[in-house]
Order: sequence, then C-alpha cells, then structure tokens
Amino acid sequence: MHLSLYRRHRPRIFSEMVAQEAAVALLRREIGKGKNSHAYLFSGPRGCGKTTLARIVAKGLNCPNRGEDGEPCDACPSCVSIASGDNLDVVEIDGASNNGVDEIRELKEHISLSPFSGKFKVYIIDEVHMLSASAFNALLKTLEEPPHTVVFILATTEPHKVPATIRSRCQHIPFHRIPVGAIVECLDKVSAQEGSAFEKDALWEIARESDGSLRDALSLLEQAISTGLPTFSLEDMRGILGGGGRSDLEKLVAPLRDGSSEALVRLEMLLERGLNAERLLEGMFLLFRDILVAVRWGEDGISALPLSDSEKEFIRKESGQWKEADLWRVLEFCTKTLPRARFGLKSEIAFGMFLGLFSTVSVKEGALPSPREIDAVKEAARENVPQKRRDQQPEPQAGKSASRGEEKKTNDWAECVEAMSADNLLLYCACISTMAANDGDMVSIVFPEKFRYSFNIAASPRNLACLDSIRENNFPGMKMRIVCGERTVTIAPVENGQTPALPRPPEAENIDRASQDSFAPPEMKARQHAVKAPNEKAAVEEPKESFSEIQRCFNADLLVLKDENPDGADLPEGATCE
Repeated sequence: MHLSLYRRHRPRIFSEMVAQEAAVALLRREIGKGKNSHAYLFSGPRGCGKTTLARIVAKGLNCPNRGEDGEPCDACPSCVSIASGDNLDVVEIDGASNNGVDEIRELKEHISLSPFSGKFKVYIIDEVHMLSASAFNALLKTLEEPPHTVVFILATTEPHKVPATIRSRCQHIPFHRIPVGAIVECLDKVSAQEGSAFEKDALWEIARESDGSLRDALSLLEQAISTGLPTFSLEDMRGILGGGGRSDLEKLVAPLRDGSSEALVRLEMLLERGLNAERLLEGMFLLFRDILVAVRWGEDGISALPLSDSEKEFIRKESGQWKEADLWRVLEFCTKTLPRARFGLKSEIAFGMFLGLFSTVSVKEGALPSPREIDAVKEAARENVPQKRRDQQPEPQAGKSASRGEEKKTNDWAECVEAMSADNLLLYCACISTMAANDGDMVSIVFPEKFRYSFNIAASPRNLACLDSIRENNFPGMKMRIVCGERTVTIAPVENGQTPALPRPPEAENIDRASQDSFAPPEMKARQHAVKAPNEKAAVEEPKESFSEIQRCFNADLLVLKDENPDGADLPEGATCE
C-alpha cells in the first residue's frame, strides 16, 4: 500500500524531531533517568509533531536497548512494532470519535491488565478536548492514580477546552509552530531522498503556505512531486497554490506605490485564480509588516525575518521607497478590514477598498502634490462656481489672512477624512483621494477624474448625509459640494432648523409624475384628479422608474407593502385579496 509522504518520513527517534527542542530535551532526560510522569498533556497547533513525539516516548519507555539519554534504538522488535502500529501495549484513541463515557469505562477495564511484552502500557488519546464532560469525569480518578505500568499521553490543539481538573493531573508540555526556515530545510532533505529537484524559492513558498505545520508542508510537497516535472520551479508552485502567494503579492507592491493601472489588472488576475479577501489582507499585512521592520531597524531587522535571499533583497529594495507613516496606515487598514472579510465581505469590495487606500499613499520622495498642482485643483474647483456667485463674493481683506484660513479649512478636511475610518470605512476609502478647496462660503471636495467610482460612492444618499453632518460640525455656516470633473453634487446647509433635502443623481431628475402619484395616499389622489380637466384621462403607470432609482441608490432589493383593502370594508368570509 502506498504511504503518504508525511507518513514515510515521520521522525522515528528523538534526534529526528524538527524544531521542538525544549519538549524533546525534557522527555529524553526523564526517560533516560527513569523518572517519567504517569500522564502528559501535549498541546500545540496542527502538524507540529505531538502524536509523533508520543509514539517516540512509547518507544523510549519500552525499548530494552535505549541509551542513557533516553534515545530508543529503533531496531528492536518493540520499536519496530510500535512504529508499524502493531504493538498491543501502545493504544491510540481518537478522542473525536470515542468521546463518550462508555468508551472511557471500557478503557478503564483494560488498564488494570499487565503489559503484554513491554514494561509500560501507553495510552495515546488524540484530540482529547473532544471528550464529553461525563467522559472527562470518568477519567479523572484513573488519570490521577493509574497503575504503575500505565502512562497516559493526551494530545490536543485546544488546551483551554481541557478541564482544569484534567490539566492539573498531567505534566503539560506545550509545542510551538515550526519555523519556516526549519520547514524549508526538512523539505530540502525529503525532496532529495525522493529524487526530485526543487528550486529554493518554491520550497519557501510551500513552507510559508503550510503555516507552521510540517505535515501540511509535506502534503504540498507530495502534490508537487506527483506532477512528474524534472525540476519544480516557483511558477509551477503558483499553479498549485492558486493566487495570493508571497511572490504574487510582491508584484503588486510597485504598481500600488506608483498608482499604476497594473495593480488593478494583477488583482483581477488573482481574483480569477481564486484569491479571496481574507487571504489578500493577511498576505499584504505580513508583506508590509516586513517592509516596516526594514524601515525601522534596517539590516538588523531584515536579517531577523524568516525570508529567503530573494525575498530579503526585495524587502531591502522596497524599504527605501516607503515612509513609516504610510506603512502603519496600510497595516491599520488590514487589521480593521480583516474581521469583515472573515464574516463574508465580498472579494470585489475588499479589492476596491484596498485600491482606494493607495490612492493618496505618497510613499516616494516628491510624490506629494506640489503647490502648483494644488493651485490647479483649486482653480478647477473655482471654475465650477457660477460666475454670478463669484462676482457676489467679497474679496479677502488680506491675502495672508485668507491663505491662513484656507490652509486651516484644508487641514480640517484631512482630519475629517481620518475620522471617517472609525465610523464609515467605505466613505473613508472613497474620500482618501480627495482635496479640499475653499471659495468664499463654499467648500469643494475635489475627486480626481480617474476616481469616478469613489465619487459615485460619496454621492450615495447615506454618504451624503454623513458628509452633511461633517459639514455642519466642522464647516458651520458654509456650503459643501463634491466635484469630479464636470459632475457636481451640492450639499446645502441646514436652514430654519429643517433637514436639507439630499441631492439626487442627474439621471433621477425627470422621474415620471404618474410614478410619483402611484405612491400617494387615496385622499391625495382624489384631490389631484379633481383638478384635472374633465376630458383629461389620468395617466397611471407602473412605478418602474422609482423602483429602479431606489434599488440603484441603496443597492438592495425593495419590498413594497400596500393596504390590501384601502376602503376599510370588511371582506366576506372566504374572499381573497388580489
């Protein structure tokens, strides 16, 4: 029978264990001196070697030829039978499928029996946290005072779910995730033994994808070996993993930094290859965290990162192109958006928000807009003001004081945009690329023409209401409008304590009057029809355009409720409303 790669290359003795030095050293000393505990609790993430080390402990306890350091010989009949799973003194139990009290009672009946061939009977209970409360209670007394020939080894990935009464009766040995470098070294040895050639970067990609689990890494390695390629490259590994690998995300950094359209093209390609929002945010967080480490601590920080030589060279190159404040902004965005992605945020929305984040991240020297560019934007905003209104505006008394006031309002808008990130993340991403320009009593929020999508988001009724609240709190007595090229939406100030009517999109201005009438109450309809000419036929049409407008504004389905019997007459019994 064919054995999986992680089963064929499973460590057989203590010295073959990977990256669990503390746990191995403790167990070897105890076994070598004959002072082993009667119960152990191994806890740690998946694929880190808990069950493997439990079998090696069973070998060491029963091996007649073990060394003084507790190392089993791995050649005697006892070691061979334990490795093959045929030893009657080593019993492995799956706690997930044998979690009832009846199974524990049956186990207790066999505990009192003497070992068949070895010195100890070893019971390995995997996923012990899956046992029921009654099963734990049935195990308590036996676990506290087992026969002197019995050793319990409990393994779990979630030690906090194991009752404290069980943990207190065991010697708790925590395991940790296997470092990426140790996984790469192990994969290199295994691939050489299997006669397959792998590029170093491909092994790093496998190790990073395994997330600290050597078993997962060996499974991916076996999948790559099964392709039969003479040399497995990084490009071949991308085909197996799909989109979102480290190398794919590295190619996004430069286009995002430069504001190139290549970033959108690459994101769309990754989306087609299966990249989701959660994977994108996690990968980008780790990538920009590494760049931040290089910016803050230089070469010392780069050498401490678990990266390949080519990846360190990329981090070293990019660290000179980014500012620390911009890197912190990216990390903060990823941490805020990641919980939403885990709860079902659509990948397209997350991609759009991520692209909007980089619209104003000025990371290179000189990337900030020059004073001439700022003046050009302000002049473009002034040209959108009607000539009559510009003529009526008073001239500033002193150019210096006017400049100070304008600078203050611009700074106020930057602070407003930053405050949006806590309350309205979508509006924040839409407005992060904007600039504020003042013209008398009007504050113009100017969107670059290439970000029309952001302008449409800000022009939705909900976001316009939010902008009106910002205008009232931060720009009292002034009007506000949002501008993108020739499109303008004005937000009027509150007058006489009344709530202002929100601007409507241009295409919604000419809604059919008959569609509006269809939503009016019966009394109003009667008054409207009374003033019509006698020979004029009332036009009643289906409110299709109104429905479309509501759905377009709110991006949702519309449920219309109407009175089935508006005249108030009681329906006869058994009658139905149509």
